[in-house]
Amino acid sequence: MTTIADGLKDVFLAGVGAMALGAEKTQELVEQLIAKGEITVEQGKEINSEVLKRAQAKAQQAGRQAHEAASEAQRQAKAAASQAEERAKTAASLAKEDAESAVSWGRSQAEMAADAAKKAADAAQQDAASFADALKHDVLEAQMAMMTPEQRVEFAKKAAEIAARDDTGAAE
Repeated sequence: MTTIADGLKDVFLAGVGAMALGAEKTQELVEQLIAKGEITVEQGKEINSEVLKRAQAKAQQAGRQAHEAASEAQRQAKAAASQAEERAKTAASLAKEDAESAVSWGRSQAEMAADAAKKAADAAQQDAASFADALKHDVLEAQMAMMTPEQRVEFAKKAAEIAARDDTGAAE
């Protein structure tokens, strides 16, 4: 995988190569001028020396700029990675909070449903008990309606004995 630093290094090396080619072409040009007698050998050496110094200065400047650019790119990459990590942590935290909220809501809904079911069951049990008591009284009234007066007196005595026994057992 190619990084920004690798790309900058390649650009730098290409620049150095171009400068080297430029220096070679300058050398050829100086040699031609010396051969034609337009400049002296000493002037040619000075020109070559000056071109070499400038090329070296440009190469150093390009190297510094490439290094600075690589450092800046690295700094920005670290900052971006840090931001991404923070965003991931925030997203994970929010997801956890949402999950906990959903679980809490689900529990509260289940508790409310259980309470409603218990209340309905209690109400049904009370309704059934009330119905059973009413039915028992209706059956007794129907039986008494079919009794003769003598049977009613006998029934009343027996009911009084049972009531007295229940009162004695409840008192103990």
